[in-house]
Amino acid sequence: METGVKRSFVLVAVVIAALAIFAFWTFLTPRSSEETIVIAIQPTQNPATIMERAQDLKAFLSERIGRKVEIYVPTTYSAVIEALRYGNVHAAMMGSWPSALAVRVTDSEVVLAEVRTVAVDGRQVSETYYFSYWIVKPESTYRRLEDLRGKRACFPSPISSSGYLAPMARMVELGLLTKRGDRPVEPREFFSEVYFGGGYQQCYEALMAGNVDVTVTAGDVAYELYQRVMATTRVIEQQGPLPSHTLVVSKRLDSQTKERLVSAFEELGKEEHRALMKQLVSGLFVGWARRTSEEHLGPLQRFIELTGLRYEN
Repeated sequence: METGVKRSFVLVAVVIAALAIFAFWTFLTPRSSEETIVIAIQPTQNPATIMERAQDLKAFLSERIGRKVEIYVPTTYSAVIEALRYGNVHAAMMGSWPSALAVRVTDSEVVLAEVRTVAVDGRQVSETYYFSYWIVKPESTYRRLEDLRGKRACFPSPISSSGYLAPMARMVELGLLTKRGDRPVEPREFFSEVYFGGGYQQCYEALMAGNVDVTVTAGDVAYELYQRVMATTRVIEQQGPLPSHTLVVSKRLDSQTKERLVSAFEELGKEEHRALMKQLVSGLFVGWARRTSEEHLGPLQRFIELTGLRYEN
């Protein structure tokens, strides 16, 4: 009898242990619920603000897809990458540079590119790409980028693809900078002083005030600012095309749900729904266009290879 009781206790203990292990494993294992689609938004503003503004988008997508939708807003871009890598999110709205990293290190792909109101060759157009430009004061003696060796430069941000990555790649193409081994290019090897102004307008104002000798502007700034900058400066070099923001989707998502998700995002380009995207992505949003990773991110991947620069925030 005693032996039977012992065996019963052992059996119960084994079952409890198995259940505990199963529960712990379930907690750690990335969830791929058949009911919930999780979409991450790369933080470009206060995460709490994004979450508040994303509630209408969540309802819109849920209705079109026919499944519950959750919005995930991490504090850094790297958290989006990790969530894609481990299957904790199914899709993500991201800038082009983080998108290139996501495609390279996770099992995901670009499915949509943002169509924006941008300036290309002085004209306002709706496109998935744009260019950026090196500018100087109109009365300066600088005619080429090569003339600015030892001068002062302002860039909007070290994680700006159009304001830093692409301009650095152009300097490599012109033989003004060189990537040495695993070290990324360093603009201070060419310019005497390098500043990061925090935005295109700040760098433009620094140029006009005479605090720097050259800066960069882009075709995806507000059109009013673009016109003012172009009317009061002189372009000496340009680079591009620069890809717009993307929707990246995990390849683990089943094809039927993926198509519903893509179609729902495309519908956000209709005039009556655009406000949902304008408040989350940018005020320049017009719609979404179907693109592959190679089609949309090809030029950017080349800029990354030329410079060795890393997106870090």
